[in-house]
Amino acid sequence: MYALTGANGNLGRLALQHLLTLVPAEQIIATTRNPQALEDFAAKGVVVRRADFSDPTTLRAAFAGATRLLIISTDAVGQRVEQHRAAVQAAVQAGVQHITYTSAPDASTDAPHPVQQEHAHTEIALAASGLAWTALRNNYYTELLPGILQTLQVGNELLVPEGHVKPAWITRDDCARSAAFVLAGKSDLTGPQDLTGPEALGFADLARRWSQLSGHTITPITESDQELTARLIAKGLPEQAATGTIGLIAWFTRNGETRVTNVVEQITGTRAVPVDAQLRTLA
Repeated sequence: MYALTGANGNLGRLALQHLLTLVPAEQIIATTRNPQALEDFAAKGVVVRRADFSDPTTLRAAFAGATRLLIISTDAVGQRVEQHRAAVQAAVQAGVQHITYTSAPDASTDAPHPVQQEHAHTEIALAASGLAWTALRNNYYTELLPGILQTLQVGNELLVPEGHVKPAWITRDDCARSAAFVLAGKSDLTGPQDLTGPEALGFADLARRWSQLSGHTITPITESDQELTARLIAKGLPEQAATGTIGLIAWFTRNGETRVTNVVEQITGTRAVPVDAQLRTLA
């Protein structure tokens, strides 16, 4: 059987939908903290079980009978290394043979950001488990772009942070589809795998692409973090929101390396979707 955690989350629901096209519903175990939230999938024949990462005693029973497991990383920053380790241990005890895990770009124990460090420690736990494993290092979601770009837009200018790293934006659906294929055993890729979109685009690149698609000139303006934050506050954003936004995009452009792969196509047989569809929603 094929089990996945976080099945009621945005990524989890998409992965479930794709998994249903690959294996029979009665062979799927969907786990979540709130099983009632998955009644729509239970009606299709999916086995729904409770699994709460904050209560590790629920995990072994949730994974029982599964030979392949998808662990969708939790959002409990600062706690999830222990949560993920407990899930890996429960998987071993339940007889799981292969684990797929949703990781992050440039996961490393000496990375500058705690999120990347946490994913690296989970990958280490997977490697030490004795099980076969695949870590899908999902690049940054394309779906984030409309909100970010609208926030950074001031008139016909796009405020651009300093930094040389260009994210290879990927749709959440491509990540979910890839995870479902690996979970279903349709790919033999193992170890860390970088999941990216088809091209790397920094914020200045995005401004130019947005201009092309919209027919309106959007000029990228590169300034320091302090200057960008001040301009967002002047635009009307609360100081905390402005600081948080600049901190997020600075992370995108200054951590790790620019990297584009065709791993999505290798896994699924279909190319990753470009950013244009999301940018057209802003046109």
